[in-house]
Amino acid sequence: KLPSESQKAFLERISVKCVPFFGFRKGEENEIVKPALVPGVTFVKLDCEGSEIDILLSHAASQESSWLDVTHFVMEWSFTKERRGSVFQTAVSNLREAGFEVFYQGMGSWWEAANVMWPYPNDLIVFAKKIKQTH
Repeated sequence: KLPSESQKAFLERISVKCVPFFGFRKGEENEIVKPALVPGVTFVKLDCEGSEIDILLSHAASQESSWLDVTHFVMEWSFTKERRGSVFQTAVSNLREAGFEVFYQGMGSWWEAANVMWPYPNDLIVFAKKIKQTH
């Protein structure tokens, strides 16, 4: 159990408020919690220790309206947390469906085929740029 007795002199536990990336939600005390993504934000660098996977696999990620004013997006896909190439491709498809052109090293490579596991010890940086906006 952390912290250990020796760590207690150096560490302090604090509460961290979690907010949704897309859309509003009700908090623990029925208060309205604002999302991380708000109108006016045009550039997103998403780095939330593997939660990028759940965010990009959500239905909201495939909806152009969810991205509000975002025109540029960058993130690191953590293959150390999710090795299935098909899951990565679903996330990329969601970005494309939302109106982004997506770039990453190795586009068109063999590992983009279905049912392939990522064999390397490194992750990928994903870049996306909005190519259409209808709202």
